[in-house]
Formats: sequence, C-alpha cells, structure tokens
Amino acid sequence: MLLFALNEITQAQQIMLNGKVTYERKYNILRDLEEQNKDEEDNVWFEQMKKSLPKYKIDLFELTFSKKQAVYNTLQEDENPMLRWYKNITEVSQKTVFESDSSWANRTVYDKSYLITDSISKPIWKLTGEYREIAGYTCRRATTILYDSVYVIAFYTDAIPLSGGPDFFAGLPGMILGVAIPRMHTTIFATKIITANLTEADFVFKSKKKAVKVNREGYRLDLSSDTERWGKYGNRFVLKALF
Repeated sequence: MLLFALNEITQAQQIMLNGKVTYERKYNILRDLEEQNKDEEDNVWFEQMKKSLPKYKIDLFELTFSKKQAVYNTLQEDENPMLRWYKNITEVSQKTVFESDSSWANRTVYDKSYLITDSISKPIWKLTGEYREIAGYTCRRATTILYDSVYVIAFYTDAIPLSGGPDFFAGLPGMILGVAIPRMHTTIFATKIITANLTEADFVFKSKKKAVKVNREGYRLDLSSDTERWGKYGNRFVLKALF
C-alpha cells in the first residue's frame, strides 16, 4: 500500500522540464578530523581544533536545467574564516548537454585549474524500493560504488525526467535531488526547486584560459601524481577533489 501511495504521489506531481534547483552541500568536518586522527597517540591538536571549528562546512550550489542542457554553479561558499584550511577546491562550474552526451567542468585545486571534458557520467546504479521526500518531491533511492570503493547513495525524482544532478552525479531515470557519500562525510540535498523561463544566456559556461584539459580519469590521475608524496593523506585528498 505504501509503494502504491508513493507512486500515486509521483504521478500527481507536475512534470518539470525547465527550472532551477538549489543544493546544500554539507561536509562534516569533525567526523573527517576524527577519522584522520583515530590512530594518533597525541590528540591534543585535534581536541583544540574541535573547539574552534564548526561541525559542518556548508556551501550552496544552483543547477539550472532545461530538456536540452544544464549548468551547475557555486551559489554561495561558506565564508567562515576557520574553514580556509578546507577551501582547497574552487571554481566549481559545470555544463551538461543531454542531447550530445557531453559535459564540461571547471575545477581549481589550490592554484591549478582544470577543464574536465567528458561524456555524462553513467555509474551502474542499483535501484531500491525505498523512497523519501526531498524539497517537496517524492524520490527513489539508488546506490552505486565509484572509484572501486566509495559507496554512494542517491535519490532521484522522475517528476523531472532528465538524467542529471549535482556535480558529476547523473545516470538515473530522473533528476538526482539528494546524494550521500558516507566515506567522505558529505551530503548534497536539494532545498528549493522552482520553474523558470530560461534563455541561452542562462546556460553560459566559460572555461579558464590556462586550464589543464583532461577527462574525468585524467583529472584523477593528475591529482594522484601531484599528491603521491603525501602518503595516506594524498589518497584522501584526491577523493575529496573528486567529490
């Protein structure tokens, strides 16, 4: 009966093909620090950091979408001065063209800029029978594993029948409105969805002139090469830059 009721709600929701989604990305800083310091004998530094840092780093992003294309941009960064240490990935902007199965993304890691050009990401998702409401939309749960070991949970709605979502997340039969990455202590959830009359001006994407041009795998390999001397922290930094 519950599944039937949820299907009824989904069917009753108005299909949307043009609009904007605001996403809130929450990164649990304290959980990440706890994990990094769990094997350390002297945790005095960690205890001091816990007292001064906020629990979460919260950034806002906006996805503007139509039937043909979408752009994803930073809307508001967390400007807490105590979080400057965590501000290592900037210049987050991305464009997706659904018809040509193409995507372009800007990422700046410290002082190195990348233009990541590739097809739209298509992970192997496993759909489940679980549902939840996100920003007023009934969403179905799906799971996948990325980069061989990172478990990802996503929630999508078929009321927005476009295979897109925040950042590089895509590949489901509807817009992804929620993402949870437990290993990275990160969630990305829609907080507001509106319809909008859009023009080509809403989908402008500008790449940085001196950016290193790579695909998604080339981006990962370049990051790994640049951080190979960092030890175990290097591997974790690469994963942070990928998500």
